[in-house]
Amino acid sequence: MNWSHSLPSENAILLQSGTNEVEVLVFRVGGFTLGINVAKVREVLTSPRTTALPDSHPSICGCFRLRDSVIPCLSLHQHLNEPPSCAPEEAVVILTEFNQHQIGFLVDVVERIHRISWTQVLASPAIIAQSKAPVTAVSQIDGRLVLMLDFEMIAEQVALGESVGSVIANDLGVERESKKVVVADDSTTARNAVENTLRQSGYQDIHLFVNGAEAWNWLAASADSRGDQPPVDLVISDVEMPQIDGFHLTKRIKDHPQLRDVPVLLYSSILTPDNAKKGKAVAADAQIAKPELHRVVEMADKLIFAAQEKRTAPQAAAKKPELATV
Repeated sequence: MNWSHSLPSENAILLQSGTNEVEVLVFRVGGFTLGINVAKVREVLTSPRTTALPDSHPSICGCFRLRDSVIPCLSLHQHLNEPPSCAPEEAVVILTEFNQHQIGFLVDVVERIHRISWTQVLASPAIIAQSKAPVTAVSQIDGRLVLMLDFEMIAEQVALGESVGSVIANDLGVERESKKVVVADDSTTARNAVENTLRQSGYQDIHLFVNGAEAWNWLAASADSRGDQPPVDLVISDVEMPQIDGFHLTKRIKDHPQLRDVPVLLYSSILTPDNAKKGKAVAADAQIAKPELHRVVEMADKLIFAAQEKRTAPQAAAKKPELATV
């Protein structure tokens, strides 16, 4: 059976920007009940015939052709070290698209789609992150806990991710070492990649948060203590996060009188045209896709420089002498 028609098309279920909701596709691998954001899912397919790849990661079971594309297929049974609970011919493949890559994930059973609030999604305990388990969050759905897989971490573990690039030239002359930057991302892999990329190019005052709620609480408290001065120079936020997602975090920032001038860069693995519209609707200053690590520093420089120019323009105008009238 091909499940692709059971999934919503890009416009069939449009979550309003800033509503802090997410759609989760629940599936099973062995004894695990797992979840993935529907925005990452393109299709659900019956298990295709795969062609083995030489000298590949043990989790990669091969590749298959779908229409005009060749798709790598990764076995979550192998990657999670969990025996399958169904016969091989009954397994299905979740075709995903994130970080501008398409990857098929072999699973046992796809259940259904649930629409929930991000407040029902809790950050995974620190001990899970320390153990490098590919779990980014835990959702409460229908009275049971559903583990949200960190697909960015899995992609990196099988060498499908992007490594940190070289130092980015500072063409705008931004004093990077003195600028305060907030980074909010529930994926340990993505969060560390952004931090390392920023530090490599000279940004040093970086504050890391594992979800939008922690970032917002810190920003709001910092704003209250700084009066009219913005507490940070830039916020870089993922879109998919427990408690408060990136869209809702951006909306709160732009609605706050002391924070609204802080530039917000949304850095997402699912930068679809639909999500780009949502980011624009909540007044995000810029949006880039997660594989484009080299653009993080470049965009950070541009946004910080533009914010500085905006703040100093009224001061320069006030100091400009009036021309004498004749």
